[in-house]
Amino acid sequence: MGKFENGLIADKNIEVKTFPSIEHDALKKVTSIVLHRTDSSTASSSLNAYKAGQKTGAHFLIDKSGKIYQTASLLKTCWHVGILQPRCLNENSCAPDDLKTINAMLHERGMSFGRRATNVSDSENRKAYPLRYPSNSDSIGIEVVGLFLTGNQVYETPTSAQLYQTKWLTQLLVTEYGLKLNADVYSHGAIARKQPAEGAQLLKYLFSGA
Repeated sequence: MGKFENGLIADKNIEVKTFPSIEHDALKKVTSIVLHRTDSSTASSSLNAYKAGQKTGAHFLIDKSGKIYQTASLLKTCWHVGILQPRCLNENSCAPDDLKTINAMLHERGMSFGRRATNVSDSENRKAYPLRYPSNSDSIGIEVVGLFLTGNQVYETPTSAQLYQTKWLTQLLVTEYGLKLNADVYSHGAIARKQPAEGAQLLKYLFSGA
């Protein structure tokens, strides 16, 4: 399988095409993997945006053909997660003091929802994983090309090639970093202030045994 060296993967399945604009601080530890959708119809849309200087992006991009691009070094963080949801609140596992703090921030008067959500996210980021969801500082992002279908509030069904390559790449990373497939791989929509459907189809496939 793929050879990891200096933050890059050498493998016939992967074309290394990194973009400095989406590479940020050092990625010192990898605790998790986050699955994304691009809301675009082709890989070139994302690649051109990265080339033009876009700051947000993920470490990998998988086109509809199944072609995998490594777009950022695994030694660098990418801004791919965004505003975190409070994990213990979602999972009904908050300690009383933590629940009180989160609710106070979520319902603070005189602030926009965006500001309140950001405050909660900042508080979450001060926690250690897995008490919080994955953040930019400790996760690898995989983008899978596909449009968001506003009428149905879901993303395009991934192609069979995308599903196969997503599973292959995820398993490669899980093995390399000593992660657990059923505990350390997440869909973006489940952990951040994004469309809830983002990444859900991909995660379902990973757990399907197909």
